[in-house]
This record gives sequence, structure tokens and C-alpha cells, in this order.
Amino acid sequence: MSSLFSSLYSGQYYEDPLFPYAHIPYVEEYLVPLFPSALEKVAYHIHEIIIIIGFYHFIFVLSSLVSPLLVDFSKVPRKTQIDFHVHVVSFVQSVIIVILALPLNFDQTLYQDRVFATTPYSSLVTTAAFAYFVWDSIISTVYISLFGVQFLVHGIISSIVFFIGMTPFIQYYAGVFILFELSTPFLNLRWFGIKFPHWFNGTFNLINNIVLILIFFFVRICFGWYQAITLFTDFSNSVQDPRFNTVYALIIFFGYNILGVLNFYWFYRMAKVAVAIISDMVSGKDDNDAAKKDI
Repeated sequence: MSSLFSSLYSGQYYEDPLFPYAHIPYVEEYLVPLFPSALEKVAYHIHEIIIIIGFYHFIFVLSSLVSPLLVDFSKVPRKTQIDFHVHVVSFVQSVIIVILALPLNFDQTLYQDRVFATTPYSSLVTTAAFAYFVWDSIISTVYISLFGVQFLVHGIISSIVFFIGMTPFIQYYAGVFILFELSTPFLNLRWFGIKFPHWFNGTFNLINNIVLILIFFFVRICFGWYQAITLFTDFSNSVQDPRFNTVYALIIFFGYNILGVLNFYWFYRMAKVAVAIISDMVSGKDDNDAAKKDI
């Protein structure tokens, strides 16, 4: 195991450790042939897509079964109950995907050809991200009346971008943009702290809010837009390459700009909630409860 982690973070690990075990009966015979030749690389990972979607839904169902034993849901609104299970999945996913994606940022094979390079391992990470966002889009569709359209839009755009990455395309940047998930564990902890105040003390909530806002701002907004400009520059330098797909590049360009606007909007909302929490902690009152509910 130590040699595995050593190879991962030295940029020397290229294999897909899940592939030898990710085989589902009848998928190879009946589902894979439906994919056109242009999506051969996507079809190669269809087993992993199904398994990973199933894994995240298992976590969702497990949360719905176990959490009522740990939390008194009798007076909790249905939206909050569903949101609780979604946040559990989101927390698990964000930790897993960040750990998996970090090695991509040290992989010289990917870095030297940031638009077209691919390895079995980078394909696995891209597939894992795609599968999660497909699951997220399905849940957002089923519960759209509870959560609104913004989360569905985020899920669909992210699914499309990572689907393009599986073809393969810009898999180096898959590792870069998955780092956005660094803020997600803290976002989920903040949600749990607001909805279930007895879980964490005020000091923990304060530190978590500060860390969340700093990571969100510097990673998703500052680092994110810097990397986006780098990506679009790489696109312009690769446009004459016969492997370059203009349609994919345009989808990624417009998709990222939409996600960028959503990130600014969510940062505004997070900052609003954080200010409300800090104000009430300083005053010792609950004058900003309405603002805290903007989450």
C-alpha cells in the first residue's frame, strides 16, 4: 500500500487499479456495442461508471437508513432530510475524489501535453468525477421541486465536461478542476453545523466558516480562473492539431463560464451566512437567523 501511494504522488503511477475488478455481467455484450467508435474510450469505462454511480447511491440509501438512528428526524422538514443524505454523499465523494485527483497534478506525462495526454489512471479519475455528477444530476432532477434548478444546472454541466474528458480530452485539467472539491467537506460541515447546532460548538463553526471561505475564494475563484485562462490559452495553441475538437472546446469554454458565475453567486451566499454567524457569536444573540437559513 505504501508503494502505491508513493508511486501515485511521485507521478509514476499510470494504471487503473479498479479496472481489473470492474466487470458487470452482460454490459460488455449488450451495452458497450451501442457506443460509436468515437466514444470507444468512454465505453471502455462503462463498468466503472455503473459501479461508481451505484456506490454513491448506496451511500445515499445507507444514510437514509442509518441517520434516523443518530438524528431525531421527527421534526425535521422533508427537504432537510433529503438534503442531509445528499450532503453525506457529497462529503464522502469530495474526500475520495480529491485524494484520487491530486496525483494528476504531478503527472509529467499529462503536464507535457495538457490537452491530449491520457493515462489509464487519469481516465479512472475523470470517470469517477463524471459518474458522481451523473448521480448528482439524477438526484437534482428527482428532487428539483425541493432544491431548484441551479444544482441541476451545475450537475449537468459538470457531467458534460467530465464526459468530454473521458473521450479523452484535457485530462490534465480534470485533476486541476477537481481541486475545487477541496472546499466541499467544509461546506458540508457548515451545513450540518447550521441545521444541527448541537453537533459542533461555536469555535468549530467559526474556524470552519473561515477555512471554507478562504479555500472557496482562493481555489474556486482565484486559482480556478487562473487555470481557466491557462486552459483557454492551451486551446488556442492546439487549435491546428488534427486531434483538436472545436465543439468540445466551445462546450467547455461556455460551461466553465456558467460554473464560474455560479461560484461567484455561491461565494456571495456563503459570505452572507458567515457574516451572520460571526455577528451573532460576537453579540451573543440570534438576530441573524434569517440570513443563516440562506444555505
